[in-house]
Amino acid sequence: MSILIQIAALNKEYKSTWMCPFCINVKRRVRSNDSAGSSTAPPPGDELMNMSCDIPEPPANSPSSDSASSRILLTPKYEVTMEKISTLLDEKLSASLTMFMESFRKAIREDVKDMVKSEIGSAICNIKDEFSATTDFICAEQKTLQERIDNATEMNRLNNRLAGMEKITRGCNIELQAVPERRNENVLTLFRKLCDVVNVAVDDGQISACRRVAKQNTASNRPRNIVVTFSSPRIRDMVLSATHRYNKAHPGRGLVSSDLDIPGETCRFYVTEHLSPEQKSLHAAARKAAKDHSFKYVWIKNGQIYMRKDESSGAILVKTMEYLNKMY
Repeated sequence: MSILIQIAALNKEYKSTWMCPFCINVKRRVRSNDSAGSSTAPPPGDELMNMSCDIPEPPANSPSSDSASSRILLTPKYEVTMEKISTLLDEKLSASLTMFMESFRKAIREDVKDMVKSEIGSAICNIKDEFSATTDFICAEQKTLQERIDNATEMNRLNNRLAGMEKITRGCNIELQAVPERRNENVLTLFRKLCDVVNVAVDDGQISACRRVAKQNTASNRPRNIVVTFSSPRIRDMVLSATHRYNKAHPGRGLVSSDLDIPGETCRFYVTEHLSPEQKSLHAAARKAAKDHSFKYVWIKNGQIYMRKDESSGAILVKTMEYLNKMY
């Protein structure tokens, strides 16, 4: 733009001197054949062939040499710098670079999307497999647990049934505990002596068996118990009632070994119903709990264990060890 301004500022006389180099070389033709066409030689030097954008200086005698336009002609040459080239390249490449970057970003987004989709799909498959394995394991464990529960339920049912059968089979028995044991003793004679002491009549035909049984705890120093089996539960109840009356008639003493004519140190013995090992353990725990919590009475009737706080309170049936623990 500055070059155009400088050219417009030149005076007409100076502009009239401009001539194309090709026009200068054209021969001028005249009507006379004698005169040969003369040609004007181009001015010496490289000035006519100078195709640069530099504006030549006007002649020294130009009337406008002193004017402001002459000062415009004295401006430096229009230079093409690296900064301008860089700006032009930036302008040209900006659109192409934008399109390339957009295409590159789109390709990266697609690749990342495919990669994420693949990774998420693989992770979901792994989680699904692990979840399936876990659910299968839980189902198997649940099935095993259910089988154990069923087995425990069946075992409890069988234990209750067995306890009922034992109770029936022991319903005709009494047990003599802590009777001193001697070699070559006759346990039937000892029982006969007991019937005489408590004043109850039992015929030989009403006695099915009379024997000592093995200890429940082999490490105990207590003598083996004597079990007497009767022909009916009625005979058993009759003997038990007679012993209870005797103990009430002799408080603080009860039945002792001397009553059976057993020599040696006198010791007390007991006549009770014949209980199963589980019932014996429950009876011992009930007697201990009664002592710790000031219960006055603990007794056994028809294979069942009862407790009573005092004469005015009601009887409590102790069914199991868990039930006994919940009472306190």
